[in-house]
Amino acid sequence: MAPRCHQDLPWGWGRLRRRRASFGMGASICDWSDPVGRLFLQALAMVAEFEANIGHQRTRAGMARAKKNGKLKGEQSKLPAPARRSIRRRYAEGEVSLADLATECSVGRSTIHRIIQGPEEPR
Repeated sequence: MAPRCHQDLPWGWGRLRRRRASFGMGASICDWSDPVGRLFLQALAMVAEFEANIGHQRTRAGMARAKKNGKLKGEQSKLPAPARRSIRRRYAEGEVSLADLATECSVGRSTIHRIIQGPEEPR
């Protein structure tokens, strides 16, 4: 795995030395441990880090655009609002246990717990 940013370079140098890797620039062959080789590797790492940052920036911009257009809404609730209200009411009144509600609604107990502990939704 090649270094993706300048912080990964020390790891990359050691790995390249162990494999006895070398590279050619023009007519000369450089070693990773000499100053020219280290400079070349650092330049490659800077370009790789720049490309990764550009990709992250584009992803964030696309997600912001999708959210603005109403296409990115996050994880949707596993149960509709009336079912969530019924779960809160029945659990508060002591009709059923958390485990029974989970079995009845075919969801995990953690989902029922989030519904019970979460904020009330407007009707």
